[in-house]
Amino acid sequence: MLRTVGAILAAPYVASLLIHVLTALVGASTETSLLLAAPSYFDGFLDLLKFLVIGTFGAMMFGVPIILGASLVACALHAFALHTKRYVIASGSGLGCVSLTLLFVQERSDPWIYPMAGLISGAICGWVYWRIAIGRTPEGPHAIDPA
Repeated sequence: MLRTVGAILAAPYVASLLIHVLTALVGASTETSLLLAAPSYFDGFLDLLKFLVIGTFGAMMFGVPIILGASLVACALHAFALHTKRYVIASGSGLGCVSLTLLFVQERSDPWIYPMAGLISGAICGWVYWRIAIGRTPEGPHAIDPA
């Protein structure tokens, strides 16, 4: 159970990292289509570490709603007996996309980075959730099993 909650709470960290990376690649904060000049490596590294602070703040602010939403999605998947990787990843990406869109996008002219980061982070966390909660190690002998 605790590992499943850890997989769900990884979403704010993954989303903030993806928002930072997509913003740096596309240049949405400067309203340009592509950044041509890279910042210095030290400044870029310090900026990259900001995702830890933003992710912690996001987990503190939105941790309970994230767990509630993911629990509702997990209950719906269990009720409809949808236990394959495809459904869990798709529902995680949908939940992430909807969550970040509702939180950060206010107008149609807002950048597409937030829904895209929610889509990717939700898919990653959905896969982690599937791997921990549903996908078990396959039966049969393994190289590290005792003979």
